[in-house]
Amino acid sequence: MPRHQKEPHLVKRAARYSKAGKLTHAATWYIYDGESRTSTGCSADDLEGAKIRLHEYNVAKHAATPLPNAKLPHEVVIGDLIRFYLERKAEKIQEMTASRRKDYLRDMQALVDFWSHRPVSDISEENCIAYREGKALNTARRQLQDLRAIVNFGELKGKLDKGGRVLDYALPPKPNARIHYYSRDEVARLVWLAYRRKNVAIGGAAGYKTSEHIARFILTAVYTGTRAERIEEASFEKEVGRPWIDLERGIFFRKYDGELVPTNKRADPVRIPKPLLEHMRRWHKGRKGMPGSKYLIEFQGRPVSTRKGFYSLKMEAFDEARAKVVNRHTLRHTCATWLMQAGVSIALVAKFISTTEKIVEEVYGHHHPDFQVEADHAFSRGKAGRGKEGRKAA
Repeated sequence: MPRHQKEPHLVKRAARYSKAGKLTHAATWYIYDGESRTSTGCSADDLEGAKIRLHEYNVAKHAATPLPNAKLPHEVVIGDLIRFYLERKAEKIQEMTASRRKDYLRDMQALVDFWSHRPVSDISEENCIAYREGKALNTARRQLQDLRAIVNFGELKGKLDKGGRVLDYALPPKPNARIHYYSRDEVARLVWLAYRRKNVAIGGAAGYKTSEHIARFILTAVYTGTRAERIEEASFEKEVGRPWIDLERGIFFRKYDGELVPTNKRADPVRIPKPLLEHMRRWHKGRKGMPGSKYLIEFQGRPVSTRKGFYSLKMEAFDEARAKVVNRHTLRHTCATWLMQAGVSIALVAKFISTTEKIVEEVYGHHHPDFQVEADHAFSRGKAGRGKEGRKAA
């Protein structure tokens, strides 16, 4: 059988030096596509940027390539539908935050690796269960939902005719909502550890602080209930394509001008509570001998992810059992829970964390001091069980 030709993929070219030992070409990521070699322009330490360039390359390559005329499930290759979908959604993908776009493209690559050369008719319970192997159930569910959206989009645009055939995606069950939240002591411990962590310098002495940006992330998430990727992308200076923190008016604009967001991932503006606002102003201004920050979450002057840093911090702060059930998103739950415990109205909590009143009531309602209070009053005041007849007899 002829050997299958590889899809376009990334290869890291090593740095090259002259005979005199002088660097002539820095290590760079290239896109290999058959005999073609295309530079991404990304250095060896910028793998995520290179992945984005690979995605853009694939979109450009297949944008003008029509799908085959065949439309039946056993004739249409899933890889063609994925390329068609990504080409049509390219603008929307570019509007995502860098963190969200990276995660989304990782999910797309996972689908390509398993399904690319299979026909649509191969989407079955058996194959979908095989796809789920080695993946967290939440991850597998999300990616299979993406696959379903891709196939349905292809059918909607006339690239596929399922002829009424029902495809079994064998979606894992929807996970139960996480209701864990941090206590004030736990948040204080996380922030304390983050501010004091240092790397080890030469000779074993304490070196530079390494986790101040994690402390900023924790405080912002708890005080505003904002999702992680919005916090990581935020800037103190108004910048195209980034959420903006208006320090003068004390408002966190959690989406940038013109950004379209899914209805289940709303990112409405939020008023920054005064204690956090004072912190933010100091972070932006800087302190004696230290420059201020342009971005809310930055390390060595560049915006960075908090995923790995927060994970290692929580493993240091808590025992194994506690660390297993809490994560970065728990900070958002903490914000909502604390507000409900303080008696803030459901409507205001929903606006503050940018979600619906229905979700707030279902997930956090039992934390509110007025939770089912009327039922409590009915029993405690002796009214329960006494209709009009009962009250007259009494």
